[in-house]
Amino acid sequence: MKIFRPNSIVQLILAGFALAVLPLVVALLYAMVSVDRLAEQSQRVVTQAVKATQGSRTLIEQITLMERNVRQYQVLGDEALFQSYEENRKQFVVTLRWLGELPLPISLRQLLGRLSVDEENFYALVHGGHVVLPSGVALDLFSSLAQQAQQVLEQSQQLIDAEVARTQVSAEQAQHNLLLQASALVPLALLLLVFFVVLITRPLQRLDEAIRRLGAGDFSESVALSGPRDVQQLGERLDWMRSRLLDVEEEKLRFLRHLSHELKTPLTTIREGSELLCEEIPGPLTSQQREIVELLRINGVQLQKLIEDLLKFNAIIQRGSVLNLESVRLDELVVTLIEEYKVVVMAKRIWFEAELAEVTVPGDRDKLRVVVDNLLSNAIKFSPPHGRIHITLTVTAKQAQLDVCDQGSGIVREQRGRIFEAFYQGSAPYTGHVKGSGLGLSITREYVNAHGGIIAVVEDGAVGAHMRVTLPLQKELNGV
Repeated sequence: MKIFRPNSIVQLILAGFALAVLPLVVALLYAMVSVDRLAEQSQRVVTQAVKATQGSRTLIEQITLMERNVRQYQVLGDEALFQSYEENRKQFVVTLRWLGELPLPISLRQLLGRLSVDEENFYALVHGGHVVLPSGVALDLFSSLAQQAQQVLEQSQQLIDAEVARTQVSAEQAQHNLLLQASALVPLALLLLVFFVVLITRPLQRLDEAIRRLGAGDFSESVALSGPRDVQQLGERLDWMRSRLLDVEEEKLRFLRHLSHELKTPLTTIREGSELLCEEIPGPLTSQQREIVELLRINGVQLQKLIEDLLKFNAIIQRGSVLNLESVRLDELVVTLIEEYKVVVMAKRIWFEAELAEVTVPGDRDKLRVVVDNLLSNAIKFSPPHGRIHITLTVTAKQAQLDVCDQGSGIVREQRGRIFEAFYQGSAPYTGHVKGSGLGLSITREYVNAHGGIIAVVEDGAVGAHMRVTLPLQKELNGV
């Protein structure tokens, strides 16, 4: 047996909708049939009951007229009155025959039969020779006929009540059956609906997962989607794109690796030459020459840092952030880096304000040094002359918190979600001769995340940028 495999998501949705609605359509059709049956039964009952009641009342009226005609004829002896009696009797017979044609119960038919027989016997007495009966006898005979007609009326009314009760029982039974069907078909429809929702959303979820992996830069796992043919074809296109992105990523990493090594070799020579000039080994320097040499040395250090950032980023992509854990005095690490930046901040006339609590965290000393170094270098880079950089290190029972605040132009709100992306450079103005690579904060985030911490931009309403790093004090750490 060939299993139905839709060509598209649209066909799958339509098939699921049809199957989910089918039980409800069945219940609706059954309800329509039940309602039609009840309506037909009610109409038939009401019609029969009304006819029986009207016929019974007509019989009583006709018996009353016949009795009046007979009595008047007995008093006056007028043949016209007797003819009126016979006319009314004919109508009585017609009415009696009409009632007999209705689908009435046996008891009511028997009562109508007795009434017909008694009336015929009475008519036989008065018809042949126009026998004049004593008034008392005629009254008794007509009273008997009237009582029988009254019984017909009462039984007709009872018939109405019985038919109404039976119709009510039928309606209750139909309602019960509808509730049973609803209790069975509605859950079935919901189960079918859930089944097709899962069937439809499963390939879409896998598609979403594949796109997220590609967006996160994970090209290791091939994209293979099951489901309708259009989803399978989309998975094939995504896998083709994955292979292309993987090739591009490998080319990029190869380019970064070669570029970094090619730049590092001549830069080493430049740095050594600038250091020799700063130490005045080739000879004494004038104040202007010393200032130029110092600029060469500082920018050489910045270039070296950029190249090291490229190498670190390349290593993170290839191997991840592997941690060599030890106990690190974070406050001493911050003080050490502040001392190393003294010459730079003095040249820019910038001041550090540090409030550091004694904090020991489990971590990789070299990587934590990179984290603090990047935060301080960014703060120095974007601080205006005569600005202040406020550094705060606090500790709680579970975490250490490092805050670095500068008085620069700050970070635009629209760019706060992207400053941690690789190679992204914001629009804030910076000072210096060498522009950053856009890798510093990306590397910082990778290292902080590897320690189980969080780095974020804090919006406190103050002037400048406020960066906050939170690190756990007691936690099992694994290399990322």
